[in-house]
Amino acid sequence: MLPSLLNVHCHSCRCPAKLIGRVESVPGRLGRQDGYVLPRSAPTPGDRRRHDELGHVLPLHSAARIMAASWFRQLGLRSAPVNKSFLLKKWYLDCVTTAGDAALIYLADLSWRMLSIQYSSLLTLRAGEMQRKSSLCRRALPARSESGIEVHAPQLGFRGTWRPLANSIKRKIFECEDGTIDWQCFQPKAQVELCFASHQTIRGLGYAECLTLSMAPWKLPLNELHWGRFLTTQDCVVWIDWRGAYKNRVILYNGNDVEAESVSESAITLFDGTRVELDRSTILRTGPLGKTVFPTLPGITAILPGRVKSIYETKWLSAGFLRSGDQVRPGSAIHEVVRWIE
Repeated sequence: MLPSLLNVHCHSCRCPAKLIGRVESVPGRLGRQDGYVLPRSAPTPGDRRRHDELGHVLPLHSAARIMAASWFRQLGLRSAPVNKSFLLKKWYLDCVTTAGDAALIYLADLSWRMLSIQYSSLLTLRAGEMQRKSSLCRRALPARSESGIEVHAPQLGFRGTWRPLANSIKRKIFECEDGTIDWQCFQPKAQVELCFASHQTIRGLGYAECLTLSMAPWKLPLNELHWGRFLTTQDCVVWIDWRGAYKNRVILYNGNDVEAESVSESAITLFDGTRVELDRSTILRTGPLGKTVFPTLPGITAILPGRVKSIYETKWLSAGFLRSGDQVRPGSAIHEVVRWIE
């Protein structure tokens, strides 16, 4: 067999696409082993299904991908297997000030098939004005030390430090034959300082976690996810509530596992009567991920399954209260509801 790198073009727009594989000569079909003439016939309706079966044709342009599948089928070529493993490490960090300003940071490192991507984004709410930035620059993953977490993201225009005010928590959220999901909440509650390129600084309470997924999120047996964190000067409440074929609920109150009577987008009620009430006053993001997140990742949308692009997320910044007995303590929450739309 002869290793080859096939440089092809999409017939519709002539954009370049590369297929990396291993081909073997097919007597009577190919006249030369050192060059191949690829047919220009249009793809058949079955080519898209054929592509799914092949699983190793990886141009980023969808039209080129379908055409390549047709070529492989017509020429009788067999490609070498591509590493299909999925590994995503996704950091989420935030800060909310007493004045109601907020910053949400996402940092992700993805390896899947032949992709290797680092993605970072920053959402800020200052004086009622919301701004979003994103980057594919490979420089922004957090640095951890005994004193806390530091993020230096010049491509997003900020530098931040998170100093822990509570102990870290680690859980294996999900495990099956396809992979696992590990959740590490490094700082359920932190003192945060963020310095921006505009020479503005915000300080407040914040949060930092990291999810490690060795399976694709669109394969999860979920219909709905509720997640959030609520902080006061004295309290820290974190919740994860998975709903669907697989159910899992994790509620942590000041570092302790507790049971909840109910979890909704407006309140968390514990069995001991403690209740977190959320006003959902500010919507930070809402809509299908295919329109809110993935448009900032050029080339990625074309290769993602429809199920992940249709995942519908609503994320809020809420003022709230923790009621426990005769005590009422004000705080703030960042929380979300995510729904998998079939």
